Parts: sequence; structure tokens; C-alpha cells
Amino acid sequence: MYMRNKFLRSFIAVLPRSYATKRSQASLDTNDEVGASFFAKHIGSNYWKWHAALHKHPELKTLKSKDILNSAKALNKLDFTVDDILTRPMILYTNEMTLENRYVVLKECGFVEITIPLLSKFVAAMNRSVVSLKSFRYISYDTDVVERLRTTFSDVDVTLSPDLECNESLELKLLRQRILNCYLRQKLGASSNDIEKIWKTYGRLRHKSFSSIQSVIEVLTKDLKFSYERIIKNAFLLYADACNVKRIIKEVPTIDGQDIKELLYKRPKIMMTSCDGLLTTMQHIREFGIEEGAILRCLEILTLGPDTVLERLKDLNEVEEFQVLSSNPRVLRLVHYQNKARLRLDYLNQLKVRCASLHILSCSSEAFARFARDGSDKTKGRDVVVYLSNVMNKNESDLRNLLSRHPNWCHIPAIQVKQCYEFLIENKFCTQDIYNNIHMLLYPIKRIEEKLKQLNTTDFVKEIKTIENCEELTANEVLTLVLYLIESEFHFTGDGIWTEQHTQHVENFNNLLPDFPESLNKIYKYGLKSGSASISSKKESKDSFKEYVFN
Repeated sequence: MYMRNKFLRSFIAVLPRSYATKRSQASLDTNDEVGASFFAKHIGSNYWKWHAALHKHPELKTLKSKDILNSAKALNKLDFTVDDILTRPMILYTNEMTLENRYVVLKECGFVEITIPLLSKFVAAMNRSVVSLKSFRYISYDTDVVERLRTTFSDVDVTLSPDLECNESLELKLLRQRILNCYLRQKLGASSNDIEKIWKTYGRLRHKSFSSIQSVIEVLTKDLKFSYERIIKNAFLLYADACNVKRIIKEVPTIDGQDIKELLYKRPKIMMTSCDGLLTTMQHIREFGIEEGAILRCLEILTLGPDTVLERLKDLNEVEEFQVLSSNPRVLRLVHYQNKARLRLDYLNQLKVRCASLHILSCSSEAFARFARDGSDKTKGRDVVVYLSNVMNKNESDLRNLLSRHPNWCHIPAIQVKQCYEFLIENKFCTQDIYNNIHMLLYPIKRIEEKLKQLNTTDFVKEIKTIENCEELTANEVLTLVLYLIESEFHFTGDGIWTEQHTQHVENFNNLLPDFPESLNKIYKYGLKSGSASISSKKESKDSFKEYVFN
């Protein structure tokens, strides 16, 4: 018993204290506050035991209630009692999938008894040699751990290389890595370079259970028709959960009529999202009035957490430049790249660039930098046409044909068109009258107001009416006349669309732009890989991977 306690204390010494940084904000899914009463009610035991546990571990109060319940449910499924949990309450900080995976890994390695203290010190246990674990009676002396791990794979008779050191003097994690390397070579045909890349990029794979890796490969090859080469290129899939992938295929069979299997093949990263999260994300999208077909234009949206998607969808109503794009079929690109889009919008506003299209806000870093440097404050008109098509219920092609008659229509931002349309609607002009005078939407509201006031003066009305016909002008005629009056001041050149702040010609706009700041090319802002980082990564010594790759 003394040796057992000593071993556990040694685990505690190497355990990284990173709990407090895992979640920074509580988000309750029930009406209960995450406190002692919540734990006692939903997990069991009594108030005072949980009160003492929370006093010792206040970090537990920062957890989401649904995460607590899921972790407790997973532990209960593994036959752990509430009293077991109370011995190490911080075990609830580990999510349910990780708990189940770690339990299976310990079983595969031949641990005699798996307890909550052992499960909570999983990483420390993996850093111990098999000999050490046997000396503390965690693994039976007569258990051949190497053979046990080798035969865990049932689809391939894993053959260990004769010149490969695979014995019980190795750390358990390293022994598992070497056996897994053999499996990847024989099952997928992975080369030494492939294995090196896998361990370099997806190091946490070392703690994934062998049975899970085998199961996910089976689902990928049989259900989704992935080739071995494609699995190697998307090696993160080895960390996917086979049951979750099967649930996605079953519960989300199609998206806007397209087979989910085809979509998963096209965007494998979607499989790393939980099925429940996927369903919740799609529900949020529908609740905001976005058609399901928009998902097909930005499948990456399904790789974000549902809470993140919900927050960003709400933000669409807070930024006016985003509001006008909310009906665009590609709006989910704006949601997916929203942080980047906000930074770009702020930068363009500083440059007095008004035409920030959805494409510019969500395009590649190189394309955005080129747009900012070129200084061409114009778009292709797509956002304006889509917006008007939705609010007017008119054909996009017809709208574009009408708008294109104005020489400068592509220089007007969609937000200005939206503001002008809403202004005219508030002033009792109907949609058809506005459509008949569609170019009115390109002009500054201030100029339109001036002409409307001018039309209301008695002297001016007398001038434009014949003596025989004194009837009032129709709304359609008013808009036509306003448009005529504005452009007559500019000799019908189309320059009446410019406000006082934007009277300069577009062709000279390039001279007004400052240099594009190099600081905006950083990876955390625009997703560019820094040259120094890529170069330094290539210079890393291959010796650092000698424990992961063997010949």
C-alpha cells in the first residue's frame, strides 16, 4: 500500500496544472447554477460533500453544465460511483470521449484495476516504463504487454521488425508508438516520411486506443471509400471517433439533397465535429433564416463549434456592413471567417475604402492584400444584386442589366444601397416605383432629400406642371424627376452618385492609399504562414523524431 501511494504521489508531481485554462466562461444549459446543489442534484451524493469539493477545486464552477453531466455519465458507464468521483472531482474536467478512450487504452495495456486516481493520472502512467508499472502491481508480472498490444489489431497480423527495440524497458507511450508505426506501415502502406509527419503534426495520436484507430480506418475505407493514401494525407482522421462518424452518416444523411458521404469525403475535417454539435449548428443556421444550401457553399462552417456559430450569427445583426450580406447565399463564409472579416473591415474603413464585398472580406490573404494595394474602390456588384433580388423579389439577371446602365454602379457599396432603399420605403415609395427608378438607390440620401424638399415647394411645382393639368405627381414620377434633377447638375455624367467625401475620381484612388502594413500579414490575422516559421521547421533535426520513426 505504501508503494502504491508513493507511486500516485509521483504521478501528481509530473501532472501539469492546466485545468484553470481549459475553459474561461460558464454557460449553463439548465436552470441550475453550477454549484454544490447542481452537483448533488444531477450527479448524486449530498450538498456538503460537493460544497467541500468545490471549495477545494473552484475551477469546476467554470465548466458548462452539459459537459459536467456528459463526463459524469461516461464515468457511470464505466462503473465508477459518485464516491469514486468525489475522490478526484477534477476528473470531471476531462470530457467524456477522452475518459472513455483512456479507459480503453489502459485495458489494452493490461492494467489490472482501473481506478479514478489512475485514470486522472493517465498521462503520467503512459510516461512510465512497463517494468516500473509491473513493479507497482498495476500490470501483472505474467502479462506480455508487447504481445497484448500487437494482437489488439485484428485486421492485420502486425509483425515487429527484428532490429526494432520493443521491450518492457521502454516507456509505455513509446512502446505503443512503435507498435502503431508497424501497423500503419503494414495496413496503410505508410512510409517513414509519412510516419514522421504524422507524429510531428498529430502527436496526441500516441494516446489514442488501438481499437479506435482500427475502427475508424474500417469506417473510412468501407463506408466512405477512402483510399489508404487519402487517409495518410488526412492523418488527423486517425483520431476521429468511428461511432461518431457512423452517427453522422445515419442522422444527417443529406444536406440540401446532397449525400453526406460525398460531403465528408470532400471535407474530411467535418468528421472531427461531434454529431450532436453538427445537428445543433445546422439548427442555428435554419433559425436565422439561412437556407440549407448555403452550407454547401461553405462546408467549413460545420467544423466550428455550435456555440461559436451561434455567436457569430448574432454578430451579423450588430455590424451594419454584415447585415446587408445576411441574405447572400455565401453568407456562411462571412460567419466562418468573421474574425478576419472584422479586422479587414476596420482596415479598409481607415483607408476610406467603402466597397468591402463579401468576397474581399473572406478571400485569401494574398487576394485581400492585392485589393488593398491596388486601391480600386469597386466591386463586381454581386452583393448589391443579391440584396436587391431578395428585398424586391426580382430576378438577379434583370437587376444587373438595369443597374449596369449606370457607368459607376459598381463603385457603390451594398450598405449604401440598403440605406437608400430603406429610406425610400420609409418615405412611402413602393418597391415597384423604386424598381422602375432603380438607379436612385446609387445616390446619396442627402441629395435625394434635397430634391424631394425642392419638389414640395409651391413655386417649383408650378414650374413643372402645365396649366391644363394640375394633378399631383405620382410616386413613380417623383422618383424619376428627383433622378433627373440630381444628374442635371452633373451634366448627366453619372457623377451625382459621389458624396462630398468621395468626389475624387476612382482612377486616382490608388494614389491616396498608404502602404499596406506588413504587420497585417501575420498568421493570427490573415492566416499566412510566416516565412521564418516554415524555414525553421524544415531545418529541424530529424533526430528529434528518432523515437517515432524507424527503418
